[in-house]
Amino acid sequence: MASRAKVRGGEKQQQSLSLGRETVEELEKEAERRGLNKSQLADLLLNGQLTQSAEKPTIISIMSYKGGVAKTTTSTCLAVCLSELGYKVLVIDMDGQGNVSQSLGVYDPRSEEACIADVLYQATPSSPRMSLSEVMRTTDYENVFCVPSNFRFADADTRLKAEIAGGVDTRLLYAIEDLIDETARSGERKFDYIIIDCGPRLDMTTTNAIVALEAGNNASHIIIPIKVDGYAIAGLSQTIDTINRTARERRRLPQHWKILQTMIERNTSAYKYGCQMMKEAIPNAEYFNTKIEKSTVVPEASLAMEPLIKYDPNSKPAISYRLLAQEIEEMNA
Repeated sequence: MASRAKVRGGEKQQQSLSLGRETVEELEKEAERRGLNKSQLADLLLNGQLTQSAEKPTIISIMSYKGGVAKTTTSTCLAVCLSELGYKVLVIDMDGQGNVSQSLGVYDPRSEEACIADVLYQATPSSPRMSLSEVMRTTDYENVFCVPSNFRFADADTRLKAEIAGGVDTRLLYAIEDLIDETARSGERKFDYIIIDCGPRLDMTTTNAIVALEAGNNASHIIIPIKVDGYAIAGLSQTIDTINRTARERRRLPQHWKILQTMIERNTSAYKYGCQMMKEAIPNAEYFNTKIEKSTVVPEASLAMEPLIKYDPNSKPAISYRLLAQEIEEMNA
């Protein structure tokens, strides 16, 4: 992985860095990231020591302020379905409960082994910050990898906000960029998709998941799962407000987001009325064509600690998640 260029005793130790578009914005961002001033970075550029950025993955952040809307189910099923289509997928568990990590069978959330906390928390002399590749685990599913979470990440918002060092909202972004760069340099197969599973909150971890989309390609987006009821609609508005606020603070356009309806009961009057309420509350919302049906197989898979797509591959929700993966694949076309 490309490391930060450091100045020690007046001697400049420079290594090849990764930069995409040679613009003022990119230079400023890379200078901040590498701990250099812009003139030092420009010297590297003029000397030909900057390489073209690697092909970017599609980054998908899955978030909702409302719990119980199938975020974890969506994250794990989508990862496995995309791998079935031949893609290499990384799942980043940003929830201290570690449900995605458990579902993918890679981690005991009660253990003290390395997790996403070691990537995002401020480094200390006795505890240097780790890279995603150092924390990443293989899973039982071909081409699906996971960066796990555990109880040490449960107080992430408090920890990050209390840090004196700046840039806490960009830590996941830079960690992903480092992973892309490291993978390209090693000659390994790149990740086609990176899925970020967020907890049911709107805090600094969510902000990191929003900002991280800047490391992805133009098809990168946010999925907001929603169970169509009054409480979820209120949570949807708050989630969208957070996306827009983050964009204003970053002085960028808001990230692309789409709503995924989950646990639907298609023929009930409550579902139809809820859909009408949602259209009136957020008239500009964009929806996935795929909808996930309510089914008893979802909690059964959760109890079995398995991705739904493997627990009952022929169930209606499993078939719907395969259709969702195809719909997302088409967004890259």
